[in-house]
Amino acid sequence: VTGGAPPLDGYPDAVMAAALAALRERRITVLQESCMAIGADHLELANGARVACDAPIVATGGSAPAWLAGSGLALDAQGRIRTGATLQSVSHPEVLACGDVAVRDDVQHPKSGVYAVRAGPPLMATLRALVGGVTPPPPYTPPPRTLNLISCGQRSAIMSWGNWSARGRWVWWWKDRIDRAFVARYAAGSAAR
Repeated sequence: VTGGAPPLDGYPDAVMAAALAALRERRITVLQESCMAIGADHLELANGARVACDAPIVATGGSAPAWLAGSGLALDAQGRIRTGATLQSVSHPEVLACGDVAVRDDVQHPKSGVYAVRAGPPLMATLRALVGGVTPPPPYTPPPRTLNLISCGQRSAIMSWGNWSARGRWVWWWKDRIDRAFVARYAAGSAAR
């Protein structure tokens, strides 16, 4: 039950089609209605339908928290903090933001964990520059596209690079290697502290 948008909305059509195919193969039905209530044994949808359900699992997409609406910060239509090249709020330069809570005014890119992770070091550079009195802080230019690897379960995954995509076991193997190396880097860093 997606609440309107299809799975992986915003990705290229081929990636969305591959995701829907993977869901069908696993006998998962996608309903694009909104869930209005969760009962003991069912979901109630916006169109009035009731869907039998033994164990609902609620997952939300990346979005900004509701309290930002009253913060006085400049926000976009989705309630995310508007920032510039230094990841500073366009209305309150003492506020820094990146990831799901923020949107760049100067560069458009899809919402992706890859962009959020890559914004971490530039965010730290801006913070250090501001604390150290360096003006202006260094600008950050995100890459024009990123590699997205989406696990489909059963050792299968979908990859997306710009408008090019592929799906299969080899993509899962590639994703697993990248993920393990990423986690190992952080585990080694925390062990050294």
